[in-house]
Parts: sequence; structure tokens; C-alpha cells
Amino acid sequence: MRQADRTAGERFAEIARRFCKWAEGLQSEGGCELEFVRRILAELHLAVLDLTLPETTGEEQDPPEIANWNVMMTRFGNLPFDGYWDVFDPMSEEAPVFNTLSDDLTDIYRDLARGLLLFDQGRFVEADWEWRINFDIHWGAHLTGAQRAIHAYFSNPDNQQH
Repeated sequence: MRQADRTAGERFAEIARRFCKWAEGLQSEGGCELEFVRRILAELHLAVLDLTLPETTGEEQDPPEIANWNVMMTRFGNLPFDGYWDVFDPMSEEAPVFNTLSDDLTDIYRDLARGLLLFDQGRFVEADWEWRINFDIHWGAHLTGAQRAIHAYFSNPDNQQH
């Protein structure tokens, strides 16, 4: 593995770890939590683009259990808003669907945590593969949907106090 790839993976792991600790309620960022989410999602989005999709196919594994799934969904549901309208594929004509920020953040957490388990075992190539492939097929849609909804929230002058 090239050194630049390892550095990108280490940088991504650090950002993913900060997100997961915040999601688990183990790290308080102070201030507006929604502003933290806005920033950390942007960091994740930018950092994942620096990951090279390794040639390995990774190892099929079950998603990590989220023992406090309901606690996490409730925690995320207490952000200034939860529900928003979105489309699954903006490149095709389809009706909007109702999504929730709490579901987006929980799914992002699960996919990031799975890669962190591999990363912490020293399985760096597999961790990069998990993060990058799942970004393309799963958590990237949750991330961009959440980013768009958060952007709309902050763009509304009625929400400027947050």
C-alpha cells in the first residue's frame, strides 16, 4: 500500500472515530450539535474521496451490533429537526420520499463503525475497502441526503438562532 493511501486511511479513521464517539454520546462537541453534524459530515465526505478503492473485495461481515440503537435514534431525533423529503435517485423522475436524519446518522454510524473495527485490527486495506465501497453503495446516499436537509435547515432564516 502506498504511503499516501495509508495517510488518507488514517485521516479518514480519525474523522470516522470522532463521528462515532459523538454518535455514541461519548464526546461532546459543545455548542450546536447540528452544526457539529454539518461540519463532520463535510469532513467525512471530503476524506472518503481521498480513499483509493483497494483491489481486494474485503471480507463479507455482518454490520456491528448497535446495542443502543433506540437510544441513538432518540438522541438523533432530538436534533432541531428529523424528517425531510428526498429522492433516492435525483437523476430519474420519481416521487419524493420521507426520510429521517436520525436514520441517516444511524446508518452512517453503522458503516463507519464496521470499518473502524477492521482498522483497529490492523486490517487497513479491508477498512479502506469497507468505507469506500459502502460510501458508493450505501452511506454516501445517507450522507448527501442529510447534508442537503441540514443545508436547507440552516438556509432558512427562521432557524438562524441554532
